[in-house]
Amino acid sequence: MDSTGIIQMLLVIITVTVIAGFAGILYFLSKICEALPGQRPNVASRVAGTGGEPGSVARPAPIKPVRAPGEIDLRNMGSLEETLGAISEKYSLASFTLATADGLLIGSTKPGCEDEAARYSHLYTQGRLHDETGAELLGVPYRGETVVGIAHPSEHLSAEQMSTLEQDIRDTLQHWV
Repeated sequence: MDSTGIIQMLLVIITVTVIAGFAGILYFLSKICEALPGQRPNVASRVAGTGGEPGSVARPAPIKPVRAPGEIDLRNMGSLEETLGAISEKYSLASFTLATADGLLIGSTKPGCEDEAARYSHLYTQGRLHDETGAELLGVPYRGETVVGIAHPSEHLSAEQMSTLEQDIRDTLQHWV
């Protein structure tokens, strides 16, 4: 066998290897598509030409952002008060208020709570995170200031719930304030 024959044999081996590699990649991609949630396009009908219109190109379904259950979509909220209401529902709160550390009301789920904002902000600055009525207070740093969240839960909030509540407050402040 001369050098031309050897080169041809190497090219055939390389071509077969590349084709096998692409077939393997396609196989694993199809397994990944099967494992992903959602609707999988019917590849067999497109290949056979029986599905869809002739000559049409399959278009992927629009991708919706994945949100955790109970997560608040701020883009669909019309106001700060509506967002605070959604937070109240998420954590089963009787009411929820945001105030500055010096007692000014930012927003609340119940009307006329300026006095409550001042009183609980004062308690927070004294280091009290709970009071005898069951209110839970948390401070969220925002733009160099502390925003006090005043939650009136139906039952005590766990540390994990307080952490996610704090993140929801931070997201709300970034969106509305």
